[in-house]
Amino acid sequence: MLISSIVRLTLGIKDHRVVSTTLGNNELQIHLDAKRGRKLPCAVCGRPCRAKDKIRERRWLHVSLWGIPVCLYYCPRRVRCPEHGIKVERVPWNIGKKPVSFPLITVLAFWSRMLAWDQVARLFHVSWNTVRSAVDAAIAYGRTCEQYQSVRFIGIDEISRKKGHVYHTQVYDLEGKRLLWTGAHRDKDSLRRFFAWWGEERTAAIEGVCCDMWQNYIDVIRERCGESVIVFDKFHIVRHLLEAVDKVRRMEIKAVGGVDAEALKGTRYIWLKNPWNLTDRQEARLTDLLKRNLRIVKAYLLKESFRKLWDYTRRAWAANYLKRWFWWATHSRIKPLRDFAWMLRRHEEAILAYFDLRIDNGSVEAMNNNAKAISHRARGYRSETTFSLAMIHGLGKLELPKCRHTF
Repeated sequence: MLISSIVRLTLGIKDHRVVSTTLGNNELQIHLDAKRGRKLPCAVCGRPCRAKDKIRERRWLHVSLWGIPVCLYYCPRRVRCPEHGIKVERVPWNIGKKPVSFPLITVLAFWSRMLAWDQVARLFHVSWNTVRSAVDAAIAYGRTCEQYQSVRFIGIDEISRKKGHVYHTQVYDLEGKRLLWTGAHRDKDSLRRFFAWWGEERTAAIEGVCCDMWQNYIDVIRERCGESVIVFDKFHIVRHLLEAVDKVRRMEIKAVGGVDAEALKGTRYIWLKNPWNLTDRQEARLTDLLKRNLRIVKAYLLKESFRKLWDYTRRAWAANYLKRWFWWATHSRIKPLRDFAWMLRRHEEAILAYFDLRIDNGSVEAMNNNAKAISHRARGYRSETTFSLAMIHGLGKLELPKCRHTF
């Protein structure tokens, strides 16, 4: 098979022909031209139109052949479109004004989901900026194909981009388990940017929003999608409870002395872990500690009894049990648990909303771990924009541009 035939196969061209293939400047140079008399598509509407004239020659980097860099050279035509006037033709192997061919964008974007971008650049003998440009083009293509009409429940959380409390707000589709949007910071403006991009029509279709108790998020959700039900993530609620229990442990060590203080040293994870996850040694030590008259024992028992809240199937039953647990905690004479109980009382409506919609951010935490893996794979990203591109490309489940040939 001739190289010109391979080029036609991989590009899928019909209205163009290969004029010449030459090897020069350590690259395979493919010169193309439009077939005589053919109507060429308008760049705006794609309507076949008659060619008017040529513009200067452009160069596109194509998928390498046997390790040899391949470059396409072509002088695009200007066409007369009855609707849009004089426009440049829609080049079939091109996306916008990218200096990279359509198939190479797909190949680079595909491997960028599994490897660090600098590794992809070395693998295909291109620059890092070329890989970034390919990912940007692939995301733009995927956004045009995806309308997000089926999104009903979203989860909002933040992820650290680098040291120094530099955060990004992540918005996920809880049913599709995919990242919808990511933006710098975790303030009100960052979440407002999401809703501005999301649009009023799609915002009206959201039935529930799951988030933690960060007030900035709560205020914007009530401001932009007041019809949606706010559900506080149960995993964040339990994390607050565990922090309260650990605070009781530290207070107990300082308050008591002698044998009890020695017995409590090194027991942090015994009180925080689930009972079924304890080792045999930890279980034996816990059994001994539960026999002592300590406040941490009472806090541990309250923590375990709070777990039963999530077993209820109806909101009314859960509300009744939460009221009983609130009484136990507030009458326990343990300040950290009293503070936690009053926090529950302030946010009771959003906590009980879980029993109506049954959504939580468990999948969000898993996807956040995947996001951290993407960041660690690249040893971090310097700019906010590049970090956002990497997150959307790796977790957005966007459709990649389709090629006629599978490389």
